[in-house]
Order: sequence, then C-alpha cells, then structure tokens
Amino acid sequence: MGLIKLEKGQILHNAGKDIVSTVEVLVKGTLKISNPYSSITAGAGTFIGIVEHPGQPYNYTIEAIEESSVYSYPYESIEDIPKIVRSNPKIAPVLAAQSTDTAARICAVYDQQFDEVIKEYDQIMADYTDYPNLCIKVGEVVKEFPELEAIIPPARINSIPQWAIDFINSLKENEEIMKKNLYPINVEIAIGMIMSTFNIYNTISEEVLLLNEYRKTLKKRTTAFNTTMTAIKTKLAELERATNGESDGSVKVVNALATILSYAGVSGEVAGWFEDLIAQFKANENRYDSSDEARLLRKNIQNTFYDIYLPAFMRSLTDDNIPIEVKMFFMFGFVDEELAGEKNTTILYNMAKSYTPDPEGNVFTVYEWLKMIFMQEAEPSKNEFDQDWPTYLRDQKNSGAITEERMEAMLNNPQKKLDFELRNLFALGNRMTFGRVTSFVPVFDAQNVLRPLDMAYITATKINEYYEKIRSIDFSVFCRQAVYSNPEIGITQVYYDEDITPIMILMPNVGSRAALWQDIDGKNRRTRARMLVSIFNTENTEEAMIKLFGEFRWEMCKTVQGVHWNDVTDPSLTSMYCDYLQFFKKNSALSADNKEKLKTDLKKFSNNFKHVFVADYLSYIKYESAGSPRLNKVAREILFTFCPFSKEIRDKLADNPQYTELINHHNARIGNIAKPISNLIHKLTKEGIHVPAQVANQLEHLKK
Repeated sequence: MGLIKLEKGQILHNAGKDIVSTVEVLVKGTLKISNPYSSITAGAGTFIGIVEHPGQPYNYTIEAIEESSVYSYPYESIEDIPKIVRSNPKIAPVLAAQSTDTAARICAVYDQQFDEVIKEYDQIMADYTDYPNLCIKVGEVVKEFPELEAIIPPARINSIPQWAIDFINSLKENEEIMKKNLYPINVEIAIGMIMSTFNIYNTISEEVLLLNEYRKTLKKRTTAFNTTMTAIKTKLAELERATNGESDGSVKVVNALATILSYAGVSGEVAGWFEDLIAQFKANENRYDSSDEARLLRKNIQNTFYDIYLPAFMRSLTDDNIPIEVKMFFMFGFVDEELAGEKNTTILYNMAKSYTPDPEGNVFTVYEWLKMIFMQEAEPSKNEFDQDWPTYLRDQKNSGAITEERMEAMLNNPQKKLDFELRNLFALGNRMTFGRVTSFVPVFDAQNVLRPLDMAYITATKINEYYEKIRSIDFSVFCRQAVYSNPEIGITQVYYDEDITPIMILMPNVGSRAALWQDIDGKNRRTRARMLVSIFNTENTEEAMIKLFGEFRWEMCKTVQGVHWNDVTDPSLTSMYCDYLQFFKKNSALSADNKEKLKTDLKKFSNNFKHVFVADYLSYIKYESAGSPRLNKVAREILFTFCPFSKEIRDKLADNPQYTELINHHNARIGNIAKPISNLIHKLTKEGIHVPAQVANQLEHLKK
C-alpha cells in the first residue's frame, strides 16, 4: 500500500488475472481503463478500480499511458471509499469532480458500445437474409446455420432512469462551478456526490460487461456463418469486377451449344440443323415479330429443342458428372452464351451450380419432375385433352391406333410415360407459362429478361413461403374433405379436412404466367395438385401465386361437385358465383354502380366466370384481408362463406361492419360443427380410448 509509480505502458492491474484487493487514487499522469471492446482514460483525482469487486478477478485492464503515480488503499468493500475520502479532505473536491467525469464517460461508452452491438447484430441478420440469394449469385450451395435462429438482439438497460443520466451529464457540464463552490463546503457533500455517481456508473459498468458477454456469444455463434459470408462476398466482388471488365472472373462458358449437342448424342444432321436454327435466331434482331419467317424459325426451334432434351435427359440418368452447361440447359433452357449474354450466362452458371432440391418435396425443376416420372415415382400428368395416361392409352386403343397388347405393354413402360410427359406437360406447360404463346421459344434469350434474374428467380424457398402466406389468410385453401370411420371405438363417420400441399413445377423459361395443370392426380381427390410457373417470373409473383391459388379453389370445387358444380340448389363456391354473375342485373343487393362494374368485368374477361372469380379472389386475399374493401357485398359474402379468413384475420376484422355479421355467422356454424367432435373427443378420453389423429386434428382445424 502507498505510493506506486508507473512507467509508460506499465500494467497496474491485468483483467482476468489479478485479484481485486486495492483501490487507487490517481495522483499524477493518465491511465487507460479498458476491456476488449472499449476504453476510457482517467486523469488525476480519479478513483481507479472502484467498480471492481473485491476478492474477484479484475474485469478491466488498467495501463499507464504516460508516467503516472497512484496512491493505493486496501479495498474490501464499497464502505472503504468514504473512509478514503475523509482521510484526504484537501483533495475531496477533486475526487468528487472526477467521479462525475468518470460516470459521464462510462455513460458515453455504454451508448457507443450498445450502438456498435446493435449494428453488428443488424448486419448479421441482414447478411443471413441475403445469404440464399448471394449463394445463387456466386454458385454456392446454401448451408444451414441453425445457431443463428436462436440469436436475439441485445436489450437496452432500463435500470438507470434517464433523469439520472441527465443529472450526470449536467454535473459534468458544470464541473468547475461545483468543484469551486459546492464540493469544498463539506467533505460529506463530496462523499455524497462520489457515492451517488458511483451507484450510477457501477450499474452502467455492469451493463457494459453484459454487452461484452453478449458480443462474445454472438461472435462464437456466428463465426462459421461470418467465415462463409466473407468468402461469398469475396467471390461476389470478383464476379462484379468480371462483369465490369476489371477481371477475367472464374466462370468460363464457351461454345455451350456444342457441349450440349455432344452430350445429347444426337445425329450430325439434327445437331447441324439446330446449330443453324440458333445462329439464324441470334442474327435476327426482330426474331419475335409476327412475320412468317420469324414464326417458322421459332416453331422449328421448339420442335427440335425437345428432340435434343430427351436424349440428353436419358444420358444424365446414369451420369454423376453432368456438365454445367447441360445442367443450365435442363434448368433454364440455356443453349448459347451469346444468346443469353455474358452477364446472364454467369448468373445462370452460378444458379445451376448452387441449386439444391426442395427438402420439403413441394417444388421441382422440370428436370427433377421428368426424372420422377421415368423412375415411376409419380404418374404422368394429364394431356391437353384432360386425359391421364391410362385414359389416353384406352382412347388410342379404341381409335385403332394401338392394339390391346400394345396398350398393356405401354401402360407401365417408363420410357413411354416419359415421352407422354415431355410432349404434354413439359412442351405445352413451357409455352403456357411463357405467357406470349405465339412468340414462345424454349431457349433462354436475353431479350426476354425484363427483370434482374436474381429477383425473378423462383426458388423452392419462395414457393413454400407463398404456400404458408396463403394459408395464413385463406387457411383452408388446400384442404380436401374426407371421412373417418372406426366402428370398433364407436365412430360411425366423422368428416375431416386434410391439407394437401400442391406440387409446383418450375418451367425452364423467362415467363409471366403461373398455371394450374391439374387439381388432382387421376380420379383420386386426395392427391396433390400440379401447378406450373416459370423459373424466372417477370410479373408480380405474389399476385401470380394468389391468382393461381384462386384458380385452384375454383377447379377443385368443380371436381368435388361434379355435374352439380353450377347447380345453385346444391350450394358451393362455383354454383353460387355462377348464379351471382349470371343474374346480377336482377340482384337487388347490388347498387347501380356495382352492376355497371360487373358488366365491365364480364366484358373484360370475355364472360368467363372463372376469370372474374380469380380477379375477385386476388382482391379478397390482398386487400379485403387487410381491411381495405374492394368487393361488393354479394361477392364478399360468397367468398367469405366458402373461403373464410383465418382466425387471426377474422379477429382483426371483427369490428369492421362489412364483416361483423359474416364472422358471427361463421363462428356459429363452426361452433355447431365443432360441438359433436368435441363431445366425441371428451367421450373417448373419458373411456380411456386413444383419440384418432383425424378427429383431434379436425377440432384444431376448426379453430383456425
């Protein structure tokens, strides 16, 4: 104990190593008090180590930044501080003034450090959000980082009221006046000021230490992710330099068409013909006009494209090292780097390289889907005449095109199934989703890129998010009703709803449409719908998806209702909507303006009732669910009756006069349906019988 002289750079106390047993008063020089993330400097008259805990390791390292001297005192508890001040009455005003200065500095350090932590957290979360898209851009496979899901932002302290911080800052601003006129009056005033400010900056110091721990944990949990992001950002920067002509880049696609044709193994005649077609197509600046020459060229490319796709596809089934150009061909219809453009070629290259299948099994590229058909993991889709594979074969047999024996041989032939799917769903669906049927070509062309590819790219993640978003509004959109029966436990029949997620197939084009290919597989109503969308969507994707789900609603209702789909005596979504649109002029519930608008809408959609419904469904999901009215009273009632909003949205709209009565009727109807199911569950539970999942799940479904 006593006077200690320190050389410049000398450590007085080392954080984590030295044990607190003393407290010092700095009598000369300047000391730095620091932790790994921040530091403050202390001048003469400052208590050093006052926020440390006696008997515990130091939290802060204390270092001389110039020749300094401190006077050391024993430190067993905070009660030692007043004793030290009383033993030095002459310097008590200086000690009091420096205590307010230290408190103000610690407040500033806390604010700065908290802002840094928030910035660090926000940057990590922003990177995590961008990560999947950046992987696509640079051709990396998306990795999982579950440890990031548990990270929460730091919470700002509320243990120190704002008035106390303002008080500290005010003392600091008036330091000279206080030091001359207040602190010298009595040593106890100086002690009171020292202890008051101590309580404040000690609490803040504790919060600073908690922030330090948060940052250590944050760094530990994000090290792997940050390392990955650093590598990706480096690649992205190199990619941008390459695009700007500042670097060679690492993506080299040269003479892709030759690679694709060679891989497909087509004859020299077919290869030469297709090469000539693509050369003519590239050379024609007006290749999408309506001239006979341009139309014939596009038609020839269409016909030959699939003749090349099929043999390339067959070879790929036994190839573990498919060339990247061929993968781009399968996924995007890419055939030529000049036709695609250098920048687009690089993006497509990286997208194909980084692609991973949908782990949820809801979304497939057309290549993956054709593979499932060939492997007989899925049955072929219906053709343009709404015939499934067995129906098509029977029709061929009945027309005399094939014999009975030939039909039986073809029924389970994977090659024939593949041919059927490729010529129907693939070829027709590719043209349908492109949007401009008369100008369609199946090859990737930069002229069709109307949005940045990374924005237009439809990934499995995006589709699954759209599925969940529509369920959060129209919760029963994908539900099919089924019957459960188990006489052994006293259940004669219980109707339950089963949610069946549609299959989405990504067509290899830059297009503007999404389409429902079929609502069920064959005649089984509990099978998955098949939907198509361009892998690069140039329109508003959210609206395209909502329209698609609305079309599914309509077609599924028609399938369930059968011949009664437009029979108003058997109320359903389609029958009620058809009746509403057919007889709107006589409907007294509609105003003159409503009727005029309906007349315009019917004309706009060529009197197609389904298209009018889909447009209304878009307004219902996008605007009405948000409390913004777009529909007339009659349309709103039909939609809410057959496509009710989820409970969360119903609760938000409960006070909306346009929905109050509809919601009350819905709740009463659901209550009547749920009551016998609830009674059944109670009865089974009371008797010790396991409640079947179908019954338990239906009660939960009715609560949605």
